[in-house]
Formats: sequence, structure tokens, C-alpha cells
Amino acid sequence: MMKTPNVKLLIHTLLALTMTSAARADIVLGGPGVPVGMMVAIKVPFRPTYQLTNCYKFVMTGIEGKGDTVGNQGKGNLKQFHISATVRDDNRSCKVKTAHLYFRDIATFNASPLKQLFLSPAEVFKAVDYPINMTLEWNGEGSAHNATGIFNILGEYQKDPPKPVGNIAFWSGNYILAYPGLKPKGIATVTRE
Repeated sequence: MMKTPNVKLLIHTLLALTMTSAARADIVLGGPGVPVGMMVAIKVPFRPTYQLTNCYKFVMTGIEGKGDTVGNQGKGNLKQFHISATVRDDNRSCKVKTAHLYFRDIATFNASPLKQLFLSPAEVFKAVDYPINMTLEWNGEGSAHNATGIFNILGEYQKDPPKPVGNIAFWSGNYILAYPGLKPKGIATVTRE
């Protein structure tokens, strides 16, 4: 049979856990190529990163953020809540793009409808000589508790180049095969069979 002091200890432990979990954020972070639910910000500020390896192409079209109106109202020091996303490749001439969304405070974020920022034109990261690695970073700044919602990087991601489709035809004759700007020795002959 359980004694009264143990019940009180259990109740105090549950209350402490409830209060601790209520002070944590739960912002689900998403992006092209990122498994759903894998990236979650559990506190503010946050700055997690995710790497997509051996990419052919990544297109960043914008970002979006939204609070969860069903969740808590959120608490903070009434300072602006700022989220941003940065995407970068590891090409020789490294390309970086950052986009920002601003909310008056965490309570405004929690109660907000979907807020989107689209890039015009979209930012295209493309492999040149070798597959590239893409780094996606989500950043949340401000003083906030009980932040709930989503924050997504918008766009598309290609792991491998698309397979060539269609056909090509040559007249019979001799052709020099060359990369653009190069004049290698050798001739290819196309004959009709």
C-alpha cells in the first residue's frame, strides 16, 4: 500500500514536469528533403541545422511560419520574435541565401495565421562539377516560452539529375566532339545503318 508522502512526492514531480514542459517550445521545422518531424525546436532561441548530401539541385522559393492557436498563448518579454532560414551549398563559389519573418512577440506568433515570404526570383543552387552538400539552418531569436507552431523552408530538392529522355538525330558525316570552348583532337563519324 502506498504511503501519503510518496503520493505527495509523485504529485510534486508531475507538477514540476508539467511546468518544465510548458516552458519549452515545440516548433516543427521543415524543408525539402528533410524527413517530417525530424527537426523540432524545443526552446527559443534556436539554431538547428540539417545537411542534405550529394545533391544535384536545390531551389529555395521562400519561407513560412505559423503559430498554433490551439496551444498556449506564450510568454516572453514582449520583444520581437524573429525567425530566419539560411540555405548554403558547398560549391567552390559558395552560395548563401537567408530569408526573415518578423512577429511582434511570441503571443502574436502563437496566434498568427500562416505567414509566407516568397523569393522572387527563387534561389537556385545547382551542382557544377560534382554533387553538392546543402546546409539548411533555421534560426529563432527572441525571448519566448510556450512557442508552438511550424517554420518551413519552401522549395524543391533533387537528389539525382533527371534521366535524359527523348532522342537525338545526326545526318551522316564527320563530327568533332568537344566541350563548349574546347577543341579536342579526334573526329566522330556517324554512319547510317
